[in-house]
Amino acid sequence: MNYVRPRRQAGMTLIEVMVSITVGLILLSGVISIFSSNKLAYRLQESTNVLDENARYALNQLQYHLRMGDHWGGVEPSRIRKDATLAALAIASTTCTQSIAVSNVGFFALEGASSSPLSCIPNADYQPNTDVLIVRYAGPDRTPSASIVAGDVYLRTRVGAEAVLFKGSSLASLPSTVYETPEPVYEANWHYMTVIYFIRKCASQDLGTAGVCDAADDTTPTLTRLVLSGTSLVQEDVVAGVEQLQATFGKLSDAAVPKIQYYAASAISATDWPSIVNVQVSMIVRGTEYDVTHTDGRSFKLYGGFDYTPVAADRHYGRKQYNFSVQIRNTTRG
Repeated sequence: MNYVRPRRQAGMTLIEVMVSITVGLILLSGVISIFSSNKLAYRLQESTNVLDENARYALNQLQYHLRMGDHWGGVEPSRIRKDATLAALAIASTTCTQSIAVSNVGFFALEGASSSPLSCIPNADYQPNTDVLIVRYAGPDRTPSASIVAGDVYLRTRVGAEAVLFKGSSLASLPSTVYETPEPVYEANWHYMTVIYFIRKCASQDLGTAGVCDAADDTTPTLTRLVLSGTSLVQEDVVAGVEQLQATFGKLSDAAVPKIQYYAASAISATDWPSIVNVQVSMIVRGTEYDVTHTDGRSFKLYGGFDYTPVAADRHYGRKQYNFSVQIRNTTRG
């Protein structure tokens, strides 16, 4: 028998190895490219979803406070007075005067300008040319006398008669009669609220000087509010990404057939604010994702005839405009 020796494995040449590696790298780069594209698409879609959710939340907060504006527990604003101890109260930790923080005017606004229109909003924080909305009201829930906090501000009412604004610490010294009748005491206590909405330049104030936007912080515009807490106006972040806020204000005309006419804040006198019955608000909200493949140079037309074009550095963000109208229902109560 002839013995057949097995053939030795010849193996791969260097050229074959190099070709295999090259083909593998080409396939791998394609997979990586597809993965990167899908990841970017996912992030952009997620940014759009966050934009919509942020807008819904911002609208909800603004609408709630605007609808609460001018609620005084069944008492006309003209029948509200300040307790003697409150009349001399200084608003702590802020440069805003007491007339801004504590007042019987339920709704007020300030026209946007190149610098802050309100002394307690520093220029370093204020997003130029955005309107400022100020809402004041009582409530919404009654506060038992035993639960009153000494450092907070309250409104005490007798429905249909009068009301007094007072600091909790002066509860025991309040008078026990009203204008029209010698019947004792007021009927209810309400927590007094002041809420001031504005657009701040940054989302975080923690990286540089604490409590103010500076060069060390980000540049994400943020819907922010000042809320009366005790005798201080305290900043609260509402939602990041809101970069424009414009409003016009509806007042009933004096014509034979009254109709609502809309004005910018700068065209409304101090005595006319209690007559405002409706607010139209335009808001621009941008996404969280910076997209180098997308450039949006559109100009947005907001209420009040205000035209807004994002600066060149911010045109790689997706953004949407939201318009809504809110009735100041407590000014139309009767």
